[in-house]
Parts: sequence; structure tokens; C-alpha cells
Amino acid sequence: MPRAKGSGKKPILVTPEMCKKAEQLAAQGLTVKQIAHCLGMGETSIHEKKRAHKELQEAIDRGKAKGIATITNKLFQKASEGDNTAMIFYLKNRDPENWEDVQKRHIAGPDGGAVKTDNKYTIEFINADDNPLINASSKDK
Repeated sequence: MPRAKGSGKKPILVTPEMCKKAEQLAAQGLTVKQIAHCLGMGETSIHEKKRAHKELQEAIDRGKAKGIATITNKLFQKASEGDNTAMIFYLKNRDPENWEDVQKRHIAGPDGGAVKTDNKYTIEFINADDNPLINASSKDK
């Protein structure tokens, strides 16, 4: 089998078996970096393979979708069965406008524009001789 130029390693070929394994790993929630490691290659290599072989990219995308669908269905089932934690999680993620822990407030000026502020500062200089705190500390010395 031909070797990759200058690396001394066997080239990694994208096969239907590799795509199937990548899909399974993605369905289990592994990241692309973790999938690459399981397939015996580095992160850069898997990104190159995904660009060159659309079937690999599609397999990973399918796997991710399957994993999300599986967990979503389980979460919905638990929420439907009355699991309070599942219900709260579901509602916070599916309807955040009505189920956030923190209520957001939008403050706007006239016609919905920016609120104008007046940032003026006054600095008052005092004579040290007239300040009883400064004079008291210097008398104690």
C-alpha cells in the first residue's frame, strides 16, 4: 500500500465502514476531535477528509442528528411522565422567553432609541490648611 508523502504512515482511506463508525460515534455525542482519535487520525486530518469526502461529513451530521433526536425523545418522555427536572429543563430550553430564571429588562429612550446620559463631574479643590482632618494628623506628629 502506498505511503503518505514524507510521513512514513499508511494513508487513511475513507470507507463505508469508517463512515458508519463515525456516524455511530457522533450519535453518542463525541466531538469531531474525539471521532478523529477513535478513527486513528488527528483533528486536522479528519477535517481534510470531511472536505474531500462528503459522505464522511454527511455521516457525522446524521449521527449528531440521531443522537440529539434520541436524547430529545427521552427528555420529552421523562417530562411527560412528570419528572420535574426534565419539565423545567425542557421549558427553559424550548420557551426561554417565559421560563428564564432571570427576567431581562430593556430600557430605551424616546422612540426606542438610546438612553442619553449626562456624565459631568465636578472636582472641588480644598486648601489643606482649611481641612481639620489634615491639620489634626499633622499636629499629632
